[in-house]
Amino acid sequence: MRRNVLRAVVALVAAAVVVAGYLQVHGDFQRWSDESALDGACDGLLDRNVLRGVLGAGAVEAENERRGAGLVGCEVDVHDGGTVEIRILDIPQTGKRPDSLFTGAPRAFAVPVGHGWTGLFGADPGDDAEADLFSAAEYEDVTTSLVLKCTGTSSAKSLYVSVTTTGHTSLDDPAERPELTRIATSTASRVSKARHCGAELGKPVSSLDLPVTEDDYEPLGTADGTCSGIPAAHGMAIATETARGGAPHETCLLADADHRRRYELEADFGPYAQEQFFLAAQRSFEGAPDSDTPAHQRDPGGRMSWTSAKCPGGRALFTLQPSADARERLDYPRSDADLAYERAALRAFAERSAKGHGCSAPATP
Repeated sequence: MRRNVLRAVVALVAAAVVVAGYLQVHGDFQRWSDESALDGACDGLLDRNVLRGVLGAGAVEAENERRGAGLVGCEVDVHDGGTVEIRILDIPQTGKRPDSLFTGAPRAFAVPVGHGWTGLFGADPGDDAEADLFSAAEYEDVTTSLVLKCTGTSSAKSLYVSVTTTGHTSLDDPAERPELTRIATSTASRVSKARHCGAELGKPVSSLDLPVTEDDYEPLGTADGTCSGIPAAHGMAIATETARGGAPHETCLLADADHRRRYELEADFGPYAQEQFFLAAQRSFEGAPDSDTPAHQRDPGGRMSWTSAKCPGGRALFTLQPSADARERLDYPRSDADLAYERAALRAFAERSAKGHGCSAPATP
């Protein structure tokens, strides 16, 4: 009996050793496989330690993608941590369409990354979001996009890095928002070096504002961001704006006292302006922005007014469009006074935006 018990104990110990050995070997292999996947993702331009710090230590699945010359993409999924989609673009000097640069979600305007970076931070609240778009603990698709101005031997004037993160972090927590930019900033640093861009990089991001929703408005007369300086006249009473902070794309919404949207103004710089000029040329509608024409003032039947300015990173574009509801769109504006206000609003918007980016004075529309 004692001998049988001893044999059973020995067998259990041996089995435990085998299982422990298997688990250790399997664990080592899994770690090696995960590290290999991260090191090979996006042509090796990701910082594995940063990505782990943001998404955790779960098992990794990575998929690489290429879509034409100059574009590198990859998607990395970390079990129980989230998913990131990374796009890296060498923006050509010719000004052709880059590949849909991020400007923010339709119902949530992206805010500047700041801290020395030229970029945007935005989030998609999803189709099922409630009126208070960022009150829930979860989000859909938070994106950080960065533009790097090249000064080195790179053939591109600028590079573009976009990182979209899907996970379970609350945007309500100011301490957690900067974490969502770390993958983008670390990738941008590696891309600049690998592409011989020599870009001046920003500092670590320590704070970020929430994306701005349409119900986050203020009196136009007190606006101090992208809507600052626009005259509070001709029925325009409230504004929805973001800070400027060196963002490559800026938005300002104007509404009347009844909170009806009247005008949307946008500013685009560098590759963002290149893309807008390219798209306008492709669509070829009357009065579309033209890179060879400094400015245009629309008539009552036109779609937009626009002007441009010379900037260190190329020509900037500033646009104004009426945003009345569908029933009013065909007959708004109604008078020469409306058009005169548009000219004043666009001029004020463009002048302050251009000055904030070190550009020349915009052309008079």
